[in-house]
Amino acid sequence: MNKLLNFMALTALLVSLTACGSGGSSSTPTSVPNTLSVFYAHNLVFRNSTTLLSTGYNGSGQLGSGNLANRTTPLPISGSDIFKGQAAGGNHSVAFFNSSTVRSWGDNRFGQLGNETTTYSSVPTKTKNISNVVAVAAGSLHTIALKGDGTVWSWGDNSASQLGVPANTKITVDKVEVDITKVGYSVLPVQVEVDGAPLSNIKAIAASGQHSLALDIFGQVWAWGLNATGELGQDPTIVGANARPRIVAGLPADIVAIAAGGAFNYAVTSSGVVYGWGNNNYGQLGFVSPADKLYTHTPVPISVNGPAKVAQAAAGLKHGLFRLDDNSVWSIGNNHFGQLGINNQDHKSTAVQVRDSLGTAFLANATDIRAFGSSSMALIGGSWFVWGDNSYGQLGTGKTGTLLLPEKMSGF
Repeated sequence: MNKLLNFMALTALLVSLTACGSGGSSSTPTSVPNTLSVFYAHNLVFRNSTTLLSTGYNGSGQLGSGNLANRTTPLPISGSDIFKGQAAGGNHSVAFFNSSTVRSWGDNRFGQLGNETTTYSSVPTKTKNISNVVAVAAGSLHTIALKGDGTVWSWGDNSASQLGVPANTKITVDKVEVDITKVGYSVLPVQVEVDGAPLSNIKAIAASGQHSLALDIFGQVWAWGLNATGELGQDPTIVGANARPRIVAGLPADIVAIAAGGAFNYAVTSSGVVYGWGNNNYGQLGFVSPADKLYTHTPVPISVNGPAKVAQAAAGLKHGLFRLDDNSVWSIGNNHFGQLGINNQDHKSTAVQVRDSLGTAFLANATDIRAFGSSSMALIGGSWFVWGDNSYGQLGTGKTGTLLLPEKMSGF
């Protein structure tokens, strides 16, 4: 326990929420890096809805391969476990069985694996004290889970209150009581609370960076954690962070889907309108901000100039994707790595339609989309098509480098 408490005192970890580098290493590392400088550069995908695959950066064992070697093609997670759902965090991974228990792997220096240690794991390890899980989400250094009873649980880094726990929240580790709000993180799942009662009636969750979201059965969005650029829907000049989940004001009461980006969010209404709030430094909220205020804490509708309604939204570090109900795909925001899929690297503050692999037409027939870091994905006919940042092979094409247009992921 002394070792754990000593580690808990080391809370000054400098992190950079960017994927950087020039590809996988030629030899397999034998130890994790002392500090984290690469985030959101690994990928988890299901094949045939049963086999979970991983690809990309593996400096902390987040590929679940049993070693620390990067890889550029998707391969199965170590072991024979059949997972129902998954989420990829900054440098860790989490998955759950069908309405059951959780397995996590990768970086764990802030307890984001929830296994009562702060030691990394390159293979899936059981997250303790939680079951009946129906959804998971992961931020840069924390994890949240939704139970079948509509309650939300969290573990990992809590330096910005992203676990949603009130002051003096305590857990018992090795028979010693620890106040996680003072040490800055939790090595075991804890229940998210609202004014002393469990956050309840939740049907969907999302997390990214240092904040968390939840969507309840009444169509309301709840947010907690860091609020540096208004990602909680509160004025950041007044509220810098909040451990108490609060309903995001200014949204219609018919939200059906949510997505959390690096420091911004999207919410989709039942009528197919998408709203955004938080960081807007690359126009990911659909407008150009004045230089002295690159954010909005008030949700704003985003115009998508297609002929159909928005059916799904996904959010990366500084860019967004929208799938319309005609199954076309649109993108917005930062395009430094070509993550907008328009065959150039120009940033866009208005939504643009993603082009096909040849660049001569538009991507069509997408049934799912994903955005992570500076990378993008769309599921078409059972195959993932990928574009954007591929510095570490996270797009699973068998190679590294920037992709300005969609390319089919290997193995699909």
